[in-house]
Amino acid sequence: MPPLRRLTDVPEKRELYAMDPLAREGWATLAGVLGEREGLGFARETGVLWLRPDAAASGMAEAVVERISAAGFVPLGARVVRLSRGDVRALWWWHLKRATAERLLLLDAVAELGPGLVVLYRHPEGDPARRLTALKGANDPAGRSADTLRSLANSPNRLLTMVHTSDDPADVVRELAVFLPWRERAALVASAWANVPGSPSLLEGPLAAVRASYRGCPQADAAPSGFSERGEAFAALVRDTSVQPMRQRWAALQAWSRRAPLLAGGAQR
Repeated sequence: MPPLRRLTDVPEKRELYAMDPLAREGWATLAGVLGEREGLGFARETGVLWLRPDAAASGMAEAVVERISAAGFVPLGARVVRLSRGDVRALWWWHLKRATAERLLLLDAVAELGPGLVVLYRHPEGDPARRLTALKGANDPAGRSADTLRSLANSPNRLLTMVHTSDDPADVVRELAVFLPWRERAALVASAWANVPGSPSLLEGPLAAVRASYRGCPQADAAPSGFSERGEAFAALVRDTSVQPMRQRWAALQAWSRRAPLLAGGAQR
């Protein structure tokens, strides 16, 4: 079992993660690769960032990485990742309790655009997970300042939020198990622990690989036209987010993110 009282200050999270197989799986990797003492140190001294497919498709991934570096964070390792529908549910299983069917479908479509990039960071002043989360900014554009990562990446709404961070050490443990399977996770943990102090250049190759998957992505089109029935609109959403090639799906996602209800009860924000 992960030592949750030493990983998070949130009582509810301690209770939920005590029954979460992904939290146990992530801790098994840290303890198995580094030992329990060093595994706890890794969780506390590491921040996890996921540069999402929408950040890559919008061409803002490099700008986000540069802003993180300017804030003093040092990368320790990175992996190109593709999330499945199941991974999306696992990552946000608690946060999506009020999500509409439209929001779930659109999140799946974001993940299916192509690869994103998971980066592990440290900060010389410590507490990197919480520092990264503060730098990330809120998911609602109305609730974030202009100097956050999401503002920099021009995140337009609650759906296309561009970046994800693990909020605290408990989330670092759990979300490593969401993003990576056993062998890849163990290899990343071992290399990151050995890669202190790290170098910004280690992101060049992974960033280039992600960038190559999104060449020619267009800017947003106009929002989809109005529909008299929600069922009719949902059918159109399914159709538009299933088209090929990926560039057309990205344009449809940008448009539908401004049109579809995202929270139960029909709210957009």
